[in-house]
Amino acid sequence: MADAPLPVPPAPPVPGDVKVPRPVVHRPKVVSVEVTGVGTDGVEAKLADGRPGIIEARDLAADPAASSLDVGATVEVAVLSRVDSSGRVLLSRRWALQNRAWDRLEEAVAGHEPVSGRVVRQVKGGLVVEVDGLRTFLPLSMVDEHPHPDPSSLVGTEIEVLVTAAERDADRIVVSRRDLLRRQRRQAERSVWASLKVGGTVTGRVVGVGGAGAQVELGPGVRGLVHRSELSWQRVDNPGDVVSVGDDVTVEVLDVNRSKRRVGLSLRRLQADPFASITVGQRTEGVVLRVVEYGCFVRLDDSGAEGLVHMSELSDRPNMRPDQLVVPGERLAVKVISADPVKRRLGLSVRQALLAE
Repeated sequence: MADAPLPVPPAPPVPGDVKVPRPVVHRPKVVSVEVTGVGTDGVEAKLADGRPGIIEARDLAADPAASSLDVGATVEVAVLSRVDSSGRVLLSRRWALQNRAWDRLEEAVAGHEPVSGRVVRQVKGGLVVEVDGLRTFLPLSMVDEHPHPDPSSLVGTEIEVLVTAAERDADRIVVSRRDLLRRQRRQAERSVWASLKVGGTVTGRVVGVGGAGAQVELGPGVRGLVHRSELSWQRVDNPGDVVSVGDDVTVEVLDVNRSKRRVGLSLRRLQADPFASITVGQRTEGVVLRVVEYGCFVRLDDSGAEGLVHMSELSDRPNMRPDQLVVPGERLAVKVISADPVKRRLGLSVRQALLAE
């Protein structure tokens, strides 16, 4: 009869398959006690069950309000599992403060609420931020939305952060300033978009000037364009002649397209329309801006409006080119012979102005 096969032993566990249970952390109980005495060795107190307790002086160093503890006051402490040589239960104010601080941080994580802390030093890979007496770690990648040029400049300052991880048993707290700045920027951005109404006026700062016009920053992440045709009632060949980067301007909102993140703005709409003060038949003076084949363009002194003096209205002399009669910069007396505010066209006459003299 053949021998029976030997049983195959089970395979050894693969590293990583075995779940190592996390050790149970026994935390002291936090209770309120009544102060019964204040001495050089610490503060004596009475527990609810009548036992005497002592908060040692060195433990009170963590409490900025320790100097105000008087007999009869109530204070929160952690009950330690030890007694001193006099049989008094050792109590810890420091542990109670830390416990409450952990509670607040865990609530901040759950509620996505920011907390304030002081940057105490720079370490490898980040900054140490003290929040309610607890040391937290702020990684360099979470200091700012963009790489911070000098993280050490934050040491000694108060900053607001979001708590991204709070593991009490591991005594590990990670915070992020970047996430809070990003949230604040997005909230401000939504607020700016909500405030933009066609026909309304807003104030912004010129951040770019180009051939198309001027880019105006209206708030965090929101920019609008003042097309060069909307920079002034006069003809604009170079937008840089009207505005410069850094100028604060008040503009009218012409168009808002939130899906394409576009905002159309106007600077000239908030200026007096030069056509409003012009009447056909009036006689005035102006300066020749440019000479063309069919006449010249003149800017009127009193209104700033620009109009065309057709070559037929320049002179009674026949067969004369406009450039033979006038030059840019020359002053002329003119008469308004037509005005179209809608098409922005103004007809002027030198010949008729001379006849009116």
